[in-house]
Amino acid sequence: METLPDPCDDRVVKSVDPPPQKPLSEEMFYDSSGLPNYNVIKKHLVKEGKIHKEQFMKLILDTTEILKKEANLVKVSEPVCVVGDIHGQYYDFVHLLEKAGSPKKINYIFLGDYVDRGIFSIECVILLFSLKVAHPENVILLRGNHECRNMTDHFTFREETINKFDEEIYDHIMDAFDSMPLAAVVNDRYLAIHGGISPDLKKLSQITKIDRFQEPPVKGLFCDLLWSDPMNDEDANDFEFNENKERECSYLFGKKPTKKLLDNHNLMSIVRAHQVQIEGYKMHRWDGDSSFPYVITLFSAPNYCDYYSNKAAVLILKDGGISIKQYDQSEHPYFLPDQLDVFSWSMPFLAEKVMSLMTNILKQTSDDVDENDETSAVTEVTSASDKMKKFGKIKTKIKTMARVQKMFKVLKDEAEMLLKIKNMAPDGKIPRGLLLDGRPAIKNSFKEFKNASNLDKENEKMPNFK
Repeated sequence: METLPDPCDDRVVKSVDPPPQKPLSEEMFYDSSGLPNYNVIKKHLVKEGKIHKEQFMKLILDTTEILKKEANLVKVSEPVCVVGDIHGQYYDFVHLLEKAGSPKKINYIFLGDYVDRGIFSIECVILLFSLKVAHPENVILLRGNHECRNMTDHFTFREETINKFDEEIYDHIMDAFDSMPLAAVVNDRYLAIHGGISPDLKKLSQITKIDRFQEPPVKGLFCDLLWSDPMNDEDANDFEFNENKERECSYLFGKKPTKKLLDNHNLMSIVRAHQVQIEGYKMHRWDGDSSFPYVITLFSAPNYCDYYSNKAAVLILKDGGISIKQYDQSEHPYFLPDQLDVFSWSMPFLAEKVMSLMTNILKQTSDDVDENDETSAVTEVTSASDKMKKFGKIKTKIKTMARVQKMFKVLKDEAEMLLKIKNMAPDGKIPRGLLLDGRPAIKNSFKEFKNASNLDKENEKMPNFK
């Protein structure tokens, strides 16, 4: 694909290739069999290339039709790669695929949360849907708690979609999200879901009866499958279900109901996502360190939000065994938070300089008036009162310009601070803990996982939907 031209040969960082000049043609977007050529699409998007709206619309509609035909509870056979949250980190997603292997050789179960938080959510959706259409039986896309209108509007996927395409594309993506299955069973041994189990879940057959083609409710079985979390190891043996205060919805589930569900269905473990982990995964071994985990949590977005410093992991189920593959963050293009472009970001800097220049000019004019006042009796005929009025107007203008200059200085300082906290809020949702701690906290380097997690708790809650 031909890159953008550089006729003046003034590209500053010549080691970075320019993005492709044009969107992918139909011949390149589809392979000889008429299916999405996901390898070409993947590389094109890595180079920050674009695709036509018509291509994306067809891809969304084709994906939706495939998803609609799938059951709420999908059955999958080994070998399987189970993938946790991706959250719009496209370049890490590409690295994941390269590490785990082609869907021609291994099945994939994606546990949801494909969008929001990361800035490349659209690219993730394009590649995921391309994989699904090309390999409908090998690629399973489960629904996460972020695959809905309320969450994508509260965070920034909706805004990102409208910036890169339009509202029509967003609406059709939401229809595709509505169509995603809720759970999967691998080799009749592992239950794969995004969040966890529910007090209402007694049999897996209950999942098959859920009307999934809608916005997830704020309570009940459907909600819990997407929002619940396992208890910490200290409490898991003492309680069945507790209120999930961190999420402000759903439950924390313990060992007893988990064991009962697994035993009743002859399952070994629950594989889920939904929570960032320092190593990319966590084995919830509630019977002791040497026991098989009741629950396995996966998180597949390394250095989450560019500041958690966590590893990412996927789970490989093959030949009756399990293995974990970990990986670190991949380099991605620089971006400003909240979809901000460099021109909008730089305007306060330019405006402050202009205001400073104009203020200095007016001050010089004021000095000239002062000098003229001293010789007015000799050189001027104008009355003293007229001169004083002129002098007063200039003084007023200087004060006004000074106030405007001060305002633009504040905006400039905010723009500079935005760069300092960029890694805290790539999606524009600045952690509340960061704001409460104030400027000293912002100036520190938040590379400790625990600190980052505590600051980001506000963004882990279910928002108050109207």
